[in-house]
Amino acid sequence: MTDFWIYAALLVLAGMLVMLWPVWRARKQHHVDRNALNVALFEERVAELQAQRDAGELSEGQFVATRDEASRLLLEDTEETDQPRLPFRPSRAAGILLLVLAGLLPVAVVTLYNTWGSLPALALYREIQDQPEPQSMQEVAERMQRITSIQPDNGEAWFMLGRALLSTRQPQAAVAAFERSMQVLGEHPEILAQMAQARFFAADNQLDSRAVAALDRALELNPQEPTALGLLGIASFEAGDYPAAIQYWGELLKGMPPGSDGARSIESGIERAQRLLEQGDEPAVDQAELQLRIELSLAEGLADNLDVQQAAVFLFARELEGEGMPLLARRIALNELPAALLLGPEDSMLPGTRLQSGQRLQLIARLSPGGDVMHSSHEGRVAEVLLGDDQVYRLRVEIPLQ
Repeated sequence: MTDFWIYAALLVLAGMLVMLWPVWRARKQHHVDRNALNVALFEERVAELQAQRDAGELSEGQFVATRDEASRLLLEDTEETDQPRLPFRPSRAAGILLLVLAGLLPVAVVTLYNTWGSLPALALYREIQDQPEPQSMQEVAERMQRITSIQPDNGEAWFMLGRALLSTRQPQAAVAAFERSMQVLGEHPEILAQMAQARFFAADNQLDSRAVAALDRALELNPQEPTALGLLGIASFEAGDYPAAIQYWGELLKGMPPGSDGARSIESGIERAQRLLEQGDEPAVDQAELQLRIELSLAEGLADNLDVQQAAVFLFARELEGEGMPLLARRIALNELPAALLLGPEDSMLPGTRLQSGQRLQLIARLSPGGDVMHSSHEGRVAEVLLGDDQVYRLRVEIPLQ
């Protein structure tokens, strides 16, 4: 911010010079204008004498004598002007007033800037110029928090803050951000759906009455709102209302690209709901038959210089073939490692995920310094694991990602 104050000081100095310039210029101009006037009068007088001489009104002797007298008077006037004298200047009160105003100018500028300007806004603007794209969702959240503190009526910034807080697993704070966004922007289906989703996560994956009301209103405004359809499908499935789950997920599927990872996951949920609807609830399966035993660790020195409150490891299990959407996923804080853990049905990405004992999967763990699953620095893999196997799979995060 040093250069800002330097430029501000230069501008204030320029303003002070503009205020004092007329006084200095008036003093100089008075001296110059007096001599110029005397010379002009002398030249005019000589021209008149020449005209009289040419007309025969004056003899040559009279002309010379009169001209010499005019020259003597000009010389006296010029010498008188050059003698020290009190300079021309405005009244004493006016001079004092100008000096006081010039002195008050910097104070007025600083006061007005503190009233109407904003150093935090300037600092944020420069940060955005230097780093347009934050490196993690945590940085996005921090930037949006600064923007909303400077611009509390920026509804879009509140919405983006809510999304970032939701991504960094701060659902309670995300609810407040979405509510503030809706106060500014009014009821929008996306805001309503995101707020309901935040309430869903804050309530341990349960939809309360306010969340359901928000989702219903979102679908009134936009019957194809994807977040609302997905959440209501989950709630219906968990409540055993399989026809409603099939209906919500079917509507959601219409707006998804055919064959995409998300579409395949929704199709799997619909198939599971249809099967349960036709055959009744499936017999209980021993949870131990659907779990993976894992020992997860980081390579030595990999956690050095990382923020333990922000960095995290994301653990995935997905189908053996391809790079589709994970079936199971869990976020593990850096300070929890190394860890021995069980990955199972409770870590399913979506209700209705079909798991079978002995199912072949691949196991992946990725380190994210910023806590954002989309930005990882290292990973570890186990090429093939068997669901429900008694074997303990050792997974070490150590491979750099480009």
